[in-house]
Amino acid sequence: MVNIKESDINIYIVDDDELMSKILRTKFEQSGDFRIISFASGEEFLEYFGNNPLNKRQIHIVILDYLFKSNVNPQAKNGLEILKSIREVNKELEVIMLSGLEDVDIASKAIKCGAVSFVKKNENSFLRIQNNVKFIISQNRLKLTKKQSRFTRQLFLILIALIIGFAIYYVISEFVLN
Repeated sequence: MVNIKESDINIYIVDDDELMSKILRTKFEQSGDFRIISFASGEEFLEYFGNNPLNKRQIHIVILDYLFKSNVNPQAKNGLEILKSIREVNKELEVIMLSGLEDVDIASKAIKCGAVSFVKKNENSFLRIQNNVKFIISQNRLKLTKKQSRFTRQLFLILIALIIGFAIYYVISEFVLN
């Protein structure tokens, strides 16, 4: 079984709600050894994302709020626009959309744009997000296991081909020399 260390899992919390951001950060820090980075706006995250290449050996999960307060930046993008920008740059980044709104259309659009899930902000949000994070980790374990199995199978076939090649060479060289 493939072992993924929690320290190899980066969780990016992108939410302008300081209380929600702090709750998520605290709960994830208490539940494991994840690397947590918080952002107060989608633009701040996109700037970080653009300036810091992601380590492909790690799992990167974004918990992205849908609605950002526009009183700070009237031209602030909403979560769907941020999600689309993320997908243009990196399709491997796992995104969990989070919102105080319970809107089926927004949830549907988020999933169509590539979000793993849509979670409504309430007292059960952390448990739902935590379950999504566990699902993402298990999916990544499965992908790694498949890659390792494929590599092992290819290596085995190469070794068999080498053994057969040496056997044929040995038989031919014995036949020619005698």
